[in-house]
Amino acid sequence: MKKLIRSLILFILVMLVVPFLLRTPVARVLQLTGAAEAGGGLEYAYDISVFLTLLLCLLFAGRRRLAAARRRRKEARAARRERDRIRNSYVMNLDPYEYEEYVAEELRSDGFTDVDTTPKSGDFGADVLARDGDRKVCVQCKRYAPGHLVGVKAVQEIYSAKDYYGCDDAYIYTTSDYSPAAVEMANELGVVLVRTEI
Repeated sequence: MKKLIRSLILFILVMLVVPFLLRTPVARVLQLTGAAEAGGGLEYAYDISVFLTLLLCLLFAGRRRLAAARRRRKEARAARRERDRIRNSYVMNLDPYEYEEYVAEELRSDGFTDVDTTPKSGDFGADVLARDGDRKVCVQCKRYAPGHLVGVKAVQEIYSAKDYYGCDDAYIYTTSDYSPAAVEMANELGVVLVRTEI
């Protein structure tokens, strides 16, 4: 709305100022070409200036719309390339259990010790258990497609798993992202949210 009001004010200012600036050159051109006498005087100079100003405004607006359309097409192409890259990504080709192993390996490479995955069923909300120095951590892994956000349920599960396994810290790893509600709850409960780089 602000942008529309700003554009309208700019248009009004242009329509008030530019015709006055163009009136003298237009009158001069009319005199030189002899059109002033044929048209019955120079009273049409202002009308011609207004017409030229409108034409310039339309050309400028059209140019901006074309530039915006080109920018949207470029962004759409970039988004398509990103989706293709993700689809072909190694991580995105892992099944959920392979992703748990991948996260466990990432934790090991980050210096965590005693890293182990939990059973595939009956894991009580934790997929990986590990130690970070003297702190025991539990991790839930969500191998989701882009756009499929991790919600509050995952935060609740890993928070419960933290108590069940007697851990000090709780993490969630995902290939996607987190819903605003999940982020809010995680901040309240002290759950660490991690997005796997793909």
